[in-house]
Amino acid sequence: MFAACVIMMTTSIWSSLLFFLSLLPVAGLFFNCTGQALAGAEEDGAVDIEVVAILHTDEEGAKLSYPSSVTYDKEMDEIYVVGGGEGKVIVYGSNFFPTVSLGKGRGADSPRGVYIDNSSMIYLCQSSSQDNPSRITVFNPAFFPEKVILFSSMPEAENFTPKEMVLGLTGNMYVTGLNTRGLLVLDNEGNYSHWLKPMDKVFTETSEEMSRDDGVELPPELAAVSEPEEQEDNTLNMRDLLPPDLLPSINEEGTNTQEQDLKPVQVADIAIDSSGHLYILSEETSKIYVYSQSEEFLFSFGQKGGSTGKMSRPKSLTIDEKKKALYVVDYMRHTVLIFDLGGKYMYEFGGLGTGPGWFQYPVGLALNKEGNLIVADLFNQRVQVLDIKFEYKFPLFLNPQKKQDRPSSDEEKSSDPELEREDDSIYLPKPLYI
Repeated sequence: MFAACVIMMTTSIWSSLLFFLSLLPVAGLFFNCTGQALAGAEEDGAVDIEVVAILHTDEEGAKLSYPSSVTYDKEMDEIYVVGGGEGKVIVYGSNFFPTVSLGKGRGADSPRGVYIDNSSMIYLCQSSSQDNPSRITVFNPAFFPEKVILFSSMPEAENFTPKEMVLGLTGNMYVTGLNTRGLLVLDNEGNYSHWLKPMDKVFTETSEEMSRDDGVELPPELAAVSEPEEQEDNTLNMRDLLPPDLLPSINEEGTNTQEQDLKPVQVADIAIDSSGHLYILSEETSKIYVYSQSEEFLFSFGQKGGSTGKMSRPKSLTIDEKKKALYVVDYMRHTVLIFDLGGKYMYEFGGLGTGPGWFQYPVGLALNKEGNLIVADLFNQRVQVLDIKFEYKFPLFLNPQKKQDRPSSDEEKSSDPELEREDDSIYLPKPLYI
């Protein structure tokens, strides 16, 4: 009897051990040997993330305050970070150490986004301030202003506020604007040329009772992961210093979605590849619209939603031509999605949290010459530099994604319990934050 008990216990121990070992490959999808978060991988070893550096102080040694945009200067191997709570641009060297900043003394009093050309000329998009209108200020590499581009006299741009921009291969400037439909296109001298306006069906939310959260209180998700002693100060900073479009808002009950006719979409960000293709991101539709160098529309991809592979509020994108991949950061899902250059979804990673590899309302992306992804982690008040490795699920050539068909069965329509059906052609998450 005793021998039988020993045998049974031994068998039980070995069974438990084998079961534990069988879980190790699965666990490896979410944590690497340093304990960094990995999410969204569906295959063993498909995505591996290494945190190369975390930027959390400015050039004065103070805490980095709400980084709202990031840019990389490939000629100088430097990272430019717009401090949304400080109203300045901080420059980090190749060793990730903050070296200098561009601020009010040089005419940078309300920066929103930065673009740096191949000769290290700096194009600073700025909103209106007490002393200056909205503008693009062009600085030389020594941070001396050389030109100011104003918009008040341009057609449909009287109240235009620039956010991000790129230079096309022809020298044209493609500029996104705050709550602006389409792209403002300027010639190489900064003069008005025309508008480029991707067209799509736009879904708007209407409600008899709707209120915005202007930052008086932190959202419950954010408060749950923030350090208690910092919540009150963070709230004041958010209300007083951050642009309104970066403040999470709460939408109360009574909201419904209505489909509108085809109209120009609001543009959040733009990227360009070495062939001159324009990748235009709309937060409004959660799509990327791809145009040729000659501004011919090629295709679009992306789907709005709150589940894996979909985008709730995409804010920024960047292109990795070596890996034939495109990264998109989702502000409300706290994730980075990876697509191939044909628009097919591959993976995503991240999630709401404060540890390395996790995010709290990320807003900006850039890529350095090493291929590392640079993420502006807004409410964690830091910038993360990540080495991303993944396996490809799709062919490495440009193959535009076909238009997605509507779900054909009730099982597909209800596959994600967190989603509510709002329309035959779109799925939206339950309205917690918009």
